[in-house]
Amino acid sequence: MRRERDALGVKAVPTRALYGAFTQRALETFDLSGRPPHPALVRAYARIKKAAARANARLGVLPPTWARAIAWAADRVAAGRAPDAAVLDGLQAGAGTPTHMNVNEVIANLANERLGGRRGRYQPIHPNNHVNLGQSSNDVTPTAIRLMALELLGPLREESARLEGAFRGLAARERDVVKPGRTHLQDAVPITYGQVFTGYAQSLNEATRSLVATARELRVIGLGGTAVGTGITAHPRFRAMVARELSREVGQRLMPARSAVTTTWSLRPLLACSAALRGLAVDLAKICFDLRLLASGPHTGLGELKLPEVEPGSSIMPGKVNPSVPEAVEMACFQACGHDHAIALAAARGELELN
Repeated sequence: MRRERDALGVKAVPTRALYGAFTQRALETFDLSGRPPHPALVRAYARIKKAAARANARLGVLPPTWARAIAWAADRVAAGRAPDAAVLDGLQAGAGTPTHMNVNEVIANLANERLGGRRGRYQPIHPNNHVNLGQSSNDVTPTAIRLMALELLGPLREESARLEGAFRGLAARERDVVKPGRTHLQDAVPITYGQVFTGYAQSLNEATRSLVATARELRVIGLGGTAVGTGITAHPRFRAMVARELSREVGQRLMPARSAVTTTWSLRPLLACSAALRGLAVDLAKICFDLRLLASGPHTGLGELKLPEVEPGSSIMPGKVNPSVPEAVEMACFQACGHDHAIALAAARGELELN
């Protein structure tokens, strides 16, 4: 073990650990979910650190050699080559401070080793004074969450488009197959399966477009606003400079917020993204429920559709097959709706100058 000193005193840290005293204290305090932070969030933190180091070097407040070492270390973290940067439980203290400091400490130790230093000495590069220069958990974490959302929207849009395409293919194949239309679970008027599947496809298209539309506001960042959005301790030109550097790093055009106080105080863009995701989940869950109902039976239900058989459906009734895939998708959709509610509650509980 090695011994590190912080504001609370001396703390023993495993000798080979890339993290430091702050992370060690958090490891001993938070063990609630058994799940680490999402890898995309850790990548986002690392990319912010790289962009911040470059911006601070350009502004003359960080030596270029130190900035290059920090950037090199941040690249290793972003590439998943420093597992010690994601050792904490996902449920932790507010503002994401423990994971943010976990990343700061790992980057500082890697950078110092790059420069010939030793782990835990934080010479010449300190996790707070240099890796976190001009930043705070209060502006870094909201920015990291935005970057994570932007990264994950891409694959989601692709998968939604694939599902939409599959329904459009079914609509073309079954365009002339007439079925009873039903409202209130009672027979209504005829409709074709081509029209039904086209409706499914279009609902996915519109819900996904609504979700993607939220990306515009996610690209507005308050990085450099530091503790309460006023930019205290940061260089006056840091906000504009770091937005340019981070845009280059993530391959998207990011814009500094008109008011970093607002981005620190309000999480409305993230709420909009979550609400749009909930809308997609609700439409998808309804599609799954309709498919299950239309495939019910086979002898005493509607029995209009036959879903693919992926597993036996019962431990007691031989030959029974359940609609397993729609059931699993519904569970995922309900979880997404639950996450949205949790996000709304958390955003409403951000007190005073910080959310």
